[in-house]
Amino acid sequence: MRISCLQYTAEPDLALSESRLYPLLDEAVAARASVALLPECALFLSSDQAASRAHALAIDSPQVERLRSYASTHRITLIVGSLMMQIDDQILNRTLVIDAEGQIQTTYDKIHLFDVDLASGESYRESALFDAGTKPQLTRINGWSVGLSICFDLRFPSLYRHYALAGAELMVVPAAFTKTTGEAHWDTLLRARAIENGCFVAAAGQCGVTREGRETYGHSVVYDPWGLCLGKLDDSPGVLTIEMDRSKVETVRASVPVMSQHRDFRA
Repeated sequence: MRISCLQYTAEPDLALSESRLYPLLDEAVAARASVALLPECALFLSSDQAASRAHALAIDSPQVERLRSYASTHRITLIVGSLMMQIDDQILNRTLVIDAEGQIQTTYDKIHLFDVDLASGESYRESALFDAGTKPQLTRINGWSVGLSICFDLRFPSLYRHYALAGAELMVVPAAFTKTTGEAHWDTLLRARAIENGCFVAAAGQCGVTREGRETYGHSVVYDPWGLCLGKLDDSPGVLTIEMDRSKVETVRASVPVMSQHRDFRA
């Protein structure tokens, strides 16, 4: 699989965010990627919860239709890291997997919501905006088994072990990690998820500072099942395109049998 991780700054402005996204999608197509991974909150990122709620998208919104049209026109699968979506009476932080025919083949709703008070003085309450998802979601992309997650999910290894035990070969982590937590934990957590499960991990992060002053970490990256970094961006907008060899999963899991040795421990 040839995957492109897209990194940019989404704003509290749908049109401005789209103007930053689509040129990067064109770069992914030019790089012959079969899959493009977008970050969390790909089209709207704001610290204002009222504004975020007001701009939650319907599944048939023009913005979603444009993404579907792009996928079908360019024959590329889009893992839309997440969109704020209005589904019935819920607002969800939802991943859309749009196949190369423009069909929404899978969705995943963020399970673990970012409710934290950091020593830096930053405070976040995602649970005041979003309803939490309730179930993991595996999907198949170009013959690969892919486990879906979003940002804060990364801190909960049981989700990724669940995917690995179910046969996942790739796990994706779209994110909008803060600079504070990103500098401290981003690479360590991603590499650990790859090593402990013997699978590829691809992460696409937001970067830069929004016009509201919210700063995200960037450093989109792909790790292989042995924990080797196959490529990484810095804190600037860009596209990271990596060719992944699925046979590496079988090789690593045969040499370090973490799946067959797995045990559940319950109180």
